[in-house]
Amino acid sequence: MQKNKKIGIIGGVGPQATQFIYERIIEFSQTKYGARNNNDYPRVVIESVPVPDFISDTTQIDIAKNMLIEAVQGLEKAGATRLCIGSNTVHILLDDLKKATNIEFISMIELVAQKCLTQGFKKVGILGTPVLLKSGIYKHELEKHNIELILPTEEEIAVADSIIRHVLAGQKVYDKKQEYINTLNDLFDRGSQAIILGCTELPLAINYEALGNRTISSDEVLAEGIVDYYYS
Repeated sequence: MQKNKKIGIIGGVGPQATQFIYERIIEFSQTKYGARNNNDYPRVVIESVPVPDFISDTTQIDIAKNMLIEAVQGLEKAGATRLCIGSNTVHILLDDLKKATNIEFISMIELVAQKCLTQGFKKVGILGTPVLLKSGIYKHELEKHNIELILPTEEEIAVADSIIRHVLAGQKVYDKKQEYINTLNDLFDRGSQAIILGCTELPLAINYEALGNRTISSDEVLAEGIVDYYYS
């Protein structure tokens, strides 16, 4: 059954996160489904799209949307049987992208919300780009599961935005690390049982190992969803 499946990933938003997601696809294939040989791994096509920046404002979103629609159509021509987006913020355009194809999408937002439900969380925080947080798409999806979403303050959004841009530029986050940790702690202090890392760059910012399952990496959740589809 797997041999008839091909996953199309819209990536490049940003490229580091796309690389991280693909690494996790390989790891989940090994640890969850026992992949060992070359022909055990999922068939994947990645379209890395260098869209103009719309993580902080949407002035160039129409240009980005047209580029992403073109990517969807290219992946369809390449034979993808499922599509997904390696970016949280790009999900604000998901309805537009769905109109460009008959291929079903694996939604990162839905997968993260389902993960929160499975873990039994009733109240979660979130960090992400300004545009994503203002869109309310996570709030809407979590409300379906009666999960309350705690949003960061404007100052904390700015800290996360700075961290995201550091990762995109390949820069270390030393000068912002303590501010970022303070932001995480504030969301916990305000009652968050876990924090959604709602930008695919944030899981690459620092080592979250000490927090255990109190952070939810959107990258890893999507990667696991991809391999679950492939091996099902």
